[in-house]
Amino acid sequence: MTLRRTLTLTTHADAARADREANWAKTPQERLAEVEFLRAQRYPGGVAPRMMRVIEFMQGGPER
Repeated sequence: MTLRRTLTLTTHADAARADREANWAKTPQERLAEVEFLRAQRYPGGVAPRMMRVIEFMQGGPER
């Protein structure tokens, strides 16, 4: 048995276009399933950390 490999050279623009076309060929359900898969890999516990909102008040007005 012989193993053959093919190497295809493309530009970044061609690769990006091919990725976009492949993604848009998927159904919305397939795209959502892919997002959920990636989220489960990143956050195995199932809960993503929340962003903190911080507001700082400064005394005085703007410097001129």
